[in-house]
Amino acid sequence: MQLDAVEQGPQAAESPRRASRGFYLPTIAITGLAAWLSWRGWEALGQVGVARSVNAGRFELAGPAVLGFVLAVLVIEQICPAQRRPVLARGHLLDFCYAVFYALAVVPLVVLLGTGFSGLLARLAPWLVLPRVPGVPAWCFVALAVLGIDAVDWLAHLANHRINPLWRLHAVHHSQEELSILTTYRTHPLVHVSFLISAIPILAVENNTATPAVVLTVYACLGALPHANVRWTYGPFGRVLISPAYHRIHHAATGRLDINLGTVFAIWDALSRRAVFPARAARSALIETGLAGRPVPVEQSGPRPRLVRTMLTQLAEPFTSVKTETR
Repeated sequence: MQLDAVEQGPQAAESPRRASRGFYLPTIAITGLAAWLSWRGWEALGQVGVARSVNAGRFELAGPAVLGFVLAVLVIEQICPAQRRPVLARGHLLDFCYAVFYALAVVPLVVLLGTGFSGLLARLAPWLVLPRVPGVPAWCFVALAVLGIDAVDWLAHLANHRINPLWRLHAVHHSQEELSILTTYRTHPLVHVSFLISAIPILAVENNTATPAVVLTVYACLGALPHANVRWTYGPFGRVLISPAYHRIHHAATGRLDINLGTVFAIWDALSRRAVFPARAARSALIETGLAGRPVPVEQSGPRPRLVRTMLTQLAEPFTSVKTETR
């Protein structure tokens, strides 16, 4: 696939406007599933303390280490950006709102969903847990868990681009036209239902070792970095690790691209022939991001940003039934 094919702006290929007519039932069903799994998670955490578990999850996914990392990258984005943006650009402000929402509301949801789903897996599919293997260092199983998490995240991401109900939720993330590391947190809360399968690798190695929280924190930081507004390609290491220039191609404003789907490692894209590597960082920086035709309301339209209204509209959009799906 040629890099030129994705160098188009958000308005380059206008798609039909969505016409709302009632509720979109698949999203309602996903909401019901999320509520049921959260209830199971709440019951399971009742013995150890829900608040304690949520605080541990918040420390792991949005704690001082993650916040410090994000702030450092934000400074770098201002010093050497791929595309020059004001510090208080509309996209940055709305993504900051999403980041606060993520820390306050989404992380507790993720903890409850993960606990409920893990308990269900352990009961229905105990064969997923690897038996105790003496003599093998614990770090081998941690490495296996990380690779497994990245592989199943890749599968979930592919499903988000291929399956319409999941795409409706994932499209909120792709609506950003001013990409930055904060865009990592521009996600619909329900999209995390599709990524629950990342619990499988952690469950698989639990008889041999527990995956350290610090490893998951580092993984979260490495998964956020590709959204940064910088020109980095990582040189030859960009064939293994997801760089910002590589991931920017995935966010190109040409529609529903199912290329460059990796979170941290590019090997799954390469094995599935879905990897499109940037030829030069300068050209990658010219790629406009967002969704062609703006099927999801964005803060860049209109004379005023209306951040709260736009965010609420984006979160409500997947619940509305539509006559035409944007592809």
